[in-house]
Amino acid sequence: MQGKKGWDNIASGLAATFDLKPLPANSLYSEGPARLSDGRLLSFASISHPAKQIDIGVSETPCVSPTWAAGILGAKLDPVYQDAHGIDRGRVYDATANGMFVRINTTPETYRCVTAMHIYPAD
Repeated sequence: MQGKKGWDNIASGLAATFDLKPLPANSLYSEGPARLSDGRLLSFASISHPAKQIDIGVSETPCVSPTWAAGILGAKLDPVYQDAHGIDRGRVYDATANGMFVRINTTPETYRCVTAMHIYPAD
């Protein structure tokens, strides 16, 4: 959570890890898997330069603990975990710092693993 510099570092790291393809409106996307140096797998990456939003899919195998990820970011559990139709979409952890917002999504029902992270400006 290092503000714009951190966002730029994440975007550069994803560009080096994935074969990102251009999308309309100056955005990039790639499906994984992409293995990180610690053995974890990313399932997709999306970078929207106009919106300054990064979306990262995280593979459930090996599982990334949401408690661990939330602890690193200082993220707090959002008490709502069902959508407007009452369907369990997994738990959500949110953190805001240095002008950036990060949301962590987990697996539905078990809430055991991180499935995605979303990073964008807090304002």
